[in-house]
Amino acid sequence: MIIKPTIRNNIFTNAHPLGCKQNVLNQITEAKSKEDFTGPKNVLIIGGSSGYGLSSRIALAFNANANTINVSFESAPKGKRSGTAGWWNNEFFREFAKETNNLHTDFVGDAFGAEMKQNIVNHIKETVGQVDLVIYSLAAGARKNEETGEVVRSHIKTIGDPEQGKTVDLASMTVNDLTVHPANEQEVQDTVYVMGGSDWNDWIQTLDQNNLLSDNCKTISYTYIGGPTTQSIYRGGSMGKAKEDLEHNAKQMNTLLQTKYNGEALISSSKAVATKASVFIPQMAIYVSCLYDTMTKHNVHETIFSHKYRLFSEMVYGTKRILDENNIIRLDHLEMEDTIQNETIQLMHNISEKEFFKLDGTQLFIEEIFQLNGFNHPFINYDEDVDLDKL
Repeated sequence: MIIKPTIRNNIFTNAHPLGCKQNVLNQITEAKSKEDFTGPKNVLIIGGSSGYGLSSRIALAFNANANTINVSFESAPKGKRSGTAGWWNNEFFREFAKETNNLHTDFVGDAFGAEMKQNIVNHIKETVGQVDLVIYSLAAGARKNEETGEVVRSHIKTIGDPEQGKTVDLASMTVNDLTVHPANEQEVQDTVYVMGGSDWNDWIQTLDQNNLLSDNCKTISYTYIGGPTTQSIYRGGSMGKAKEDLEHNAKQMNTLLQTKYNGEALISSSKAVATKASVFIPQMAIYVSCLYDTMTKHNVHETIFSHKYRLFSEMVYGTKRILDENNIIRLDHLEMEDTIQNETIQLMHNISEKEFFKLDGTQLFIEEIFQLNGFNHPFINYDEDVDLDKL
């Protein structure tokens, strides 16, 4: 099978397994170039197949010598379907991680469901006994209500007024107009149900009730706060309400973990990166591209791996934690520096579409988007036939 990127409505519908393999390998190579650090021994990652979850898993497996258990919802290759990028990331991570001589297991299915939670409970009891770190890095667009059977979907919308801006069309490589309309009350509630903190809390409660959390255990989830460019979506919109719910649940979990385990529940605000959602939020693709350009010029741009490595080695288990007034770890402090923000916003306002696509930051953003799905790696021949059964 020859696999070329297929993009419909700005969404990749396929993935290239050899490119996914290269993506995992690149991050592991980066991990091996960095110093080891003392961290957790047994880690449960909810959503560890791609993005920040995968980078966290690699940092903890290769730099902290941790056992890892990952839960993710992915699709295996079947017939002419290449399988999802996360499926291949899991496969190749396990292959490369054999050299650590530790336990690395993957559970593929619905992380929201009671059945999956029970499977993980049984697995922990049968293997590592307890976990000392739980990472919640789930990026799901829908969640099934197990009581009613209804599939509830999240909505990236504003509250009040519509938001207009620009985005990048990945198929035509043009800058197009994008409008996000206001959410109604039900859509806000649905977004909170899918993207808020209740399921994270359910996981911690389940592990606690089964005595599967160790002394001094920690749990952490990731958020994005951002600056004025995207405030109407990330803080003022339906996602903002979900983030408020995430923070509320984190406080509840923190009380439990502090009291019972001398542990803590943390939220870390990550820097802006290329994600599948970037092109569906007005100005986000433009902002990230210009941000990459600005941070690169100031020598403070980080890869997704180095970003998460710094989180765990310096802020979760190290002594360089940066907290804001809401007790959120501000791993995004380099992005939010006044000089970086001012130059980024100025670039956004002044650049033409033609010059935008010439920016090093734009090229980096587009490269990251494609590489998330295994494409645009320089040393892979995408005209070559791939036998999925032999991988």
